[in-house]
Amino acid sequence: MFFLIKIGFFTVTIWDLLDVLIVGFILFELYKLLRGSLGFNIFIGLLLIYSIYWLVGTLEMPLLSGLLGQFISVGVIALLILFQPEVRRFLLFVGQGSLQARFKFLERLLNKETEDQNSPYREEAIRAITRAVEQMQHKQIGALMLFPINGFNMEGYYSSGVRMNAKISTPLILSIFNKYSPLHDGAMILDENTIIAASCVLPISASNHIPQKLGLRHRAAVGSTEHANVLAIIISEETGNISYAQKGKIIQNIDLTEIPNLLRKVW
Repeated sequence: MFFLIKIGFFTVTIWDLLDVLIVGFILFELYKLLRGSLGFNIFIGLLLIYSIYWLVGTLEMPLLSGLLGQFISVGVIALLILFQPEVRRFLLFVGQGSLQARFKFLERLLNKETEDQNSPYREEAIRAITRAVEQMQHKQIGALMLFPINGFNMEGYYSSGVRMNAKISTPLILSIFNKYSPLHDGAMILDENTIIAASCVLPISASNHIPQKLGLRHRAAVGSTEHANVLAIIISEETGNISYAQKGKIIQNIDLTEIPNLLRKVW
């Protein structure tokens, strides 16, 4: 067996090092998923209970140890119930956020010629979206648009809205977000030069890091990026300011000129 360090009977192998790195990576990802949410406080509470359980067991306090033992015995089920949103996000990250991005990269690498042919249509769609954002900013029309990153599967979000499968165009985006339109409420999902769906219902973020002055539209944008690998662009109905959210964070008051660069990173 290969080893890196050997001190007496203590041997550190390459597998031990790999084990530590993998566990460290998992704990880091769990921290990123939990930070800023109520789940983080619950997690700290569970750690304290487990520490007390270990302590009373060491001190041989059978009554308290038995009481806490009943709670610890259903710990896995309790964790799944309490951390259902966080567990779902972690599984989505493992199942789609990393693997799907790599498959998407290979697909683009193998189909570079097709990619180059589609480039003019992609730029046309980016220009149409940018023009729509500019007009909505000027007229203070509230809007929320989602762009899946690296082909992230958003089927669960499509089902909550109205499927459209329409070519991206400035007039169509403006007509959908017009306050008299029946589809203006909710989010629009755009991917591969197509408006996939409109009026989609999104999860609302419970993060404490979102400024209180921001409304449900901005919280829904952050919530969607917490649960899925997407870029969310928001236009405020009150101020006309443009913001974007990604990976559970929101950046406010960006310039219109940043929109094309953001979209090129997605597509």
